[in-house]
Formats: sequence, structure tokens, C-alpha cells
Amino acid sequence: MRICGFRRTAIPALMAMLLMLGSGAMVGVSNQKPLEPIKWSIKATLPDKSLKPGERFAVQLTAKIEEGWHLYSTEQPEGGPTAMRVYLPSEQPFEQAGTIDSSEPTVVMDPNFNLMTQYYEGQATFTIPVKVAASAASGKSEVKINVSFQTCSDELCLPPKTVKLAVEVYLAAR
Repeated sequence: MRICGFRRTAIPALMAMLLMLGSGAMVGVSNQKPLEPIKWSIKATLPDKSLKPGERFAVQLTAKIEEGWHLYSTEQPEGGPTAMRVYLPSEQPFEQAGTIDSSEPTVVMDPNFNLMTQYYEGQATFTIPVKVAASAASGKSEVKINVSFQTCSDELCLPPKTVKLAVEVYLAAR
């Protein structure tokens, strides 16, 4: 007996072959690494002594951007890419103590959004002024900084994401 041009006995073999092909495709998909065209590093510029409550210091973030990709800056027009946001989470004994200083972004017409956008290529540096809170306890602590950003190539925009970075500092007794 024939079913849709196949012998009834050929159907189980065909099903087995399709199942093997489908599972092989699934393995290939699950083994793919997500695109990570931005690599972040963090360091603190500290005085030679332990920090005291109320003292200020700087934390520097560096974004190494793979060739062919760009990182959108903190200033973007309405309807454009997601603007980068750098912030200190509130549950720590540190606070931002001024305006973030950054590398100069490139300003250009972006064909992905059909708008003038600002972005970085190659590498970008961001310096965040930080103040030790008055309530900070002495000892080893971590300054935590979150960066929410979007990155694109000429062919693909990745969804916005947030990375969490931290650097150790030592706090002196009050």
C-alpha cells in the first residue's frame, strides 16, 4: 500500500531520519555561544591609603569592542537605539559623586535607525566619580557598577543587556 507516494514500510525509516536531522539541528543550536562583542573591565583609582567615609575616588570602566561592532553612547535621540546607562546599585556603601566622564563618541547617521546616533568603536573608557557613604563599615568592600547597553553591527542589533561589574576597595575605620 502507498501513502503519499511512499510505501507504508518506508514511513518509519523516513520518520527516524527526520528525527535524527531535527535533533542534530537542535544540538547545533544549543552549542552556539551567544554573541558577546563587548568585553568590559573595571578598575578603581585609589589613594595610597584605605578610604574613609566621605572620601571620593574614581572607578574606570573600559569597553573593548570587537571590530565591526559599535556600542551606543549615553545620549541617543528618541526612536533610536537604547542609550547606555551606567549606575551604582543602591544597596552598597558607595554613591555616584558627579558626572561620568567618557571617551568622545562618533556621531553619524545610523542606517539601522535612520537617525543621527552616537556610538563608540574599538574601545571606550568611562570614569565614574564615587563617594564613600558616611555609614560605610571598615574593611574590604566591593564597588558595584551596572552597565545597560545596546550594541549593533552593520547587519545586526543585539537586544539591550545589563552587565554587573565590581571592584574591591578597602575602607578605613571612621
